[in-house]
Amino acid sequence: MAVACLPAGVVLTASARAGDTLPSAAVPRAEAAALMARALSSIKALRLEKGIPLDAALDPNHTGIVGAEFTPLTTSLGDAAAKRTAANPAFAAVVAGYYQRAGLGPGDVVAIGGSGSFPAFVLASLCAARALDLRPVLIYSVGLSMYGANIPGFTFVDMLARLRADGLLPYSIAAIAPGGERDTGRGVLFDEEGATLIDEARRSGLPLIEGATLADRVRRRLGLYEAGAAGRPVRCFVNVGGATANFGDTEASLLVPNGLVLGLPSLPESPSRGLLFEFAARGVPVVHLLYVKGLARENGLPFDPVPFPPLERPVSLTH
Repeated sequence: MAVACLPAGVVLTASARAGDTLPSAAVPRAEAAALMARALSSIKALRLEKGIPLDAALDPNHTGIVGAEFTPLTTSLGDAAAKRTAANPAFAAVVAGYYQRAGLGPGDVVAIGGSGSFPAFVLASLCAARALDLRPVLIYSVGLSMYGANIPGFTFVDMLARLRADGLLPYSIAAIAPGGERDTGRGVLFDEEGATLIDEARRSGLPLIEGATLADRVRRRLGLYEAGAAGRPVRCFVNVGGATANFGDTEASLLVPNGLVLGLPSLPESPSRGLLFEFAARGVPVVHLLYVKGLARENGLPFDPVPFPPLERPVSLTH
C-alpha cells in the first residue's frame, strides 16, 4: 500500500492503525497535515460557493487553492507546478517539524510574513502552529505571482475568514499590505499607480501597512509583530514567498537556504534588507518557504504529484 506523504520520521504506513502509538514528536506533525487537508476542503467549498469553478488542468488535485494565470492582482511570473506542489498537506507536517527543531513550544509567538504567491504555505504555517499550540501573528501581502491567491474576492483573507467560521483555525490577520514593487502596490500589469492592490487590501478592512520607503514599511511590520506578541518574544519568523518587505531587496536574499535557518554567515547592512534578515540579526530562527522544488526534495516529498499520496490516518486535534 502507499505510504502517507509525510516527512522522514513522520511517515504513516498501512500498519499505523487505530491502536498504534506515534512517537510524541510525530503526533503534532501528523495533526498539522490532517488539519491542512480539512482546511483545503473548506477552501474548495468556499470557492465553489462563490461561483469560481475549479480548473482541472491547473489544479488536478482539486484543492481549490491554486489561482489563475493572470488576474488584476498578478504582479509577476509563477510556476503552476510549484503552486500545486505547495498544496500538499504534508507541507504542514514539514513546517511543524521546523518549528520543533527551532525549539518552539506551546504559547510561543511565531511571526509570519505571508505572500499571496503561496497561500498553501501560509496555510501550512498556520496549521502547524495550531497543532503545536503556538501563537502566530500573520501579516499578509496581496501582490503575488501567477497561480497564487490572485482571484479578487477570493484571496487568503477570504480563505482564512472561512476557516475561522468553520472552526478549523482561530486566527486573524494582524495587518495587510498591497505588496508589489517595494511594497507600494505598483507592478500590476496595466496599473502603474498600484491602485488595484491597494483597493483589494482596503477591501479586507484590515489595518493597512503604509510608509514612504521600503525601510519604513519594514519598521512598521516589526512594530505590528511586537504588538501582536503582547509582551512575549517572537521565537520564529516564517517567510512565505518573495514579498520585498519580508525577503529584502539585496543580493543576500538569493543566498538564504530553504527551510529552517538557524543562522546566517553574513547579514546585509541595508535598512531595506527585509524582515528575514531583521529577525536573523536578532538571533531568531527563520523558516524560509520559497523554492518549492528544493523544499520537496529535501523533505522527501514528490514534486507535482497527481494525486497527492494519501494521509492514511487522520489525527484529530486535541485542543
